[in-house]
Amino acid sequence: MPNMSFGLALDFGTERTSLDRVLDGYIPAIRLAERYGFDSVFAGEQFPDAPGNFHIPAPFLVLASLAPRTSLRLGTGVSLMPGWQPLRLAYEGAMLDQLSGGRFTLGIAVGNPPDWKRFGIDRAIAGKRLDEMLMALKALWRGESGFHGELTTIDQTIRPLPLQPGGPPIWVGGMAPRAARRAATLGDGWYAATPYRRTDMAGQIRRYRQALQDAGKDPDSTAVVANRLTFLAPTNSSLAEGRPYLERVLRSYARGGGLLAQKPGADGAPVRLDPDAPDLIESTAAEISLIGTPEMVREQIQAYAADGVNQIQMRVAPGDMPPELIAQTITLAGEQILPHFRQR
Repeated sequence: MPNMSFGLALDFGTERTSLDRVLDGYIPAIRLAERYGFDSVFAGEQFPDAPGNFHIPAPFLVLASLAPRTSLRLGTGVSLMPGWQPLRLAYEGAMLDQLSGGRFTLGIAVGNPPDWKRFGIDRAIAGKRLDEMLMALKALWRGESGFHGELTTIDQTIRPLPLQPGGPPIWVGGMAPRAARRAATLGDGWYAATPYRRTDMAGQIRRYRQALQDAGKDPDSTAVVANRLTFLAPTNSSLAEGRPYLERVLRSYARGGGLLAQKPGADGAPVRLDPDAPDLIESTAAEISLIGTPEMVREQIQAYAADGVNQIQMRVAPGDMPPELIAQTITLAGEQILPHFRQR
């Protein structure tokens, strides 16, 4: 059985209650994950402008508040480049690493056109800006006295430095070929977001591994991470309990045009899914989710492992999932899935 590590990806944005209560409500789930051998908890970043379920615009603040309350690694899955100025990100990343005792991992991606427009980033330079941001972070976190690029100029060092020598690991997201090269040359891993289909991920992982080889790096030495909507139930008949919460998130992705499926009889061509389609879960489950009994999900994870994924971030609390169902997923995963993927 392949060796794989597992983390939690938690949804913190909600209109249901205040953020302090959301955090308090997650502590039992985080404690449970600690006991079962999960190794991290991640928070996504989003810049919402309407009510609903969403990632939060300031995940560093949430992770800082969690730092003294858990022993798990903390990370962003992912931070979005348009919302950050490079020097500020270097300072805040170093501070979060200090606050967490050297347990921070930065996941980051270039974002999308609405984010670029919102923060005044020219589409033509978005990729270059992220490349230079990553180079600047690495330099400043090593203690160098600045960074000079075409778009980014920093004429100072930072203090305090991160606790982790050279700075926190950086996991780079994105499905474009350039993102694979960026992750290989400027990052420490590649991160697949929730809506990335496994079919597409397999190709990107191959590009990433080739880019690592081209850069003289060991393809087996870095993180390949998949964030997956996850719901486990003891029997097939009890899977329906999680359906409304999973659908809430899937419909949100579909409304944004970011949810794809294979169209039967179209030579595998992906199509955008209708957010009102009654079979939304069935159309996407095999590609972007881990849904089923523990036996079913073990087989799904083995397929990811065969593609080269070595870490799964289980998104166990989508759409205001009730605490008892979150605990059910973590417990079933901890008892019947994680032990099968630990190195013996």
